[in-house]
Amino acid sequence: MKRYLGLLTFALAACGPAQRQTTPSPLERPALLLSLPETCNTPDGMALDGDGNIILSCPNFNDTNYPGVLMKISRDNRLSDFFTVPIHPDTKRGCPMGLEFGPDGNIYYADNQYFYDKNHKSRLVRVVIENGEPVRAEVLVNGFKLANAVRWKDDAVYVSDTFFDLPDKPGMSGVYRFTLEELNRGPIQLKPAPDDPRLVATFTTLPNHRKDLAGSDGLAFDNQGNLYTGNFGDGALSKMTFDASGKLVSSTVISRTLTCTDGMLCDRRSGSIYITDSEKNAIHVLAPDGTLTTVWENGDSDGSDGLLDQPCEPIVRGDELIVANFDMPFPGLKNKAYDAHRTLSVFRLKR
Repeated sequence: MKRYLGLLTFALAACGPAQRQTTPSPLERPALLLSLPETCNTPDGMALDGDGNIILSCPNFNDTNYPGVLMKISRDNRLSDFFTVPIHPDTKRGCPMGLEFGPDGNIYYADNQYFYDKNHKSRLVRVVIENGEPVRAEVLVNGFKLANAVRWKDDAVYVSDTFFDLPDKPGMSGVYRFTLEELNRGPIQLKPAPDDPRLVATFTTLPNHRKDLAGSDGLAFDNQGNLYTGNFGDGALSKMTFDASGKLVSSTVISRTLTCTDGMLCDRRSGSIYITDSEKNAIHVLAPDGTLTTVWENGDSDGSDGLLDQPCEPIVRGDELIVANFDMPFPGLKNKAYDAHRTLSVFRLKR
């Protein structure tokens, strides 16, 4: 195991003048939170319900003998079945990735069909919750390429689409915005990108050492309501601001110091944004003052001892930073093989 020694700290001038603030400390070695069964072989998105339970999405790309599922992790870390997601009528797969509870108490998740059919089959799906239990699923939006992250702000949901696959615009990706009102009016069929009016921001992946054209991946709102996204292929971090009507005011690349970003989440208590790095088995933190810090990195691992194994999504539960390990290798990542250990890692945060 290679422990990351020292901090990589970068001042992000685009974020404005630095404020007096303590730089996040290095994280202590992660522990194993849970070993998952083979029925949860590709853990991905996580969301907290009102009782402190984690809902975990498992698209199960690594072993398609098992359907895509949502699982529940109790506050005392007991794992239980929660919901088997509906399959797409064409691919016969259900692939839940990023997810979040909406203001109506229901779960909204990105159904990523890209690995089975690249012809705009990905969707936004709502799982209706009644008395704390899932009762049915509703397809709300059709026509994404690779639907990925889901984040709510007030009455609108934002969804990243990591690939547009446009021959004349290679490496383009984007973020869509939908209001709860329009979602409730019935299924939406997106126009092919970049022509749909719900597409609020686009990004272009630059040439990179992995030759990866994947774009906008994770999403996170900071405590001031600004939206951040990271680029999986080239690692760029972007910041978006919106007016009161949800119209994009600005979209700015604030850092190109990383080489890969995956999921991200804002810790509301500290205001810092945790960013997973699938390439380097690392965790980075963007502090409110604009300082970007690498706080943990390890070498290739099977995750059985709690080390990161292609981390894809973070979530904060109390004083714990919990990380899902995707363990689905792509070219150029430290993670070289899918293995028998399917894990969630946990760090103790220094408050």
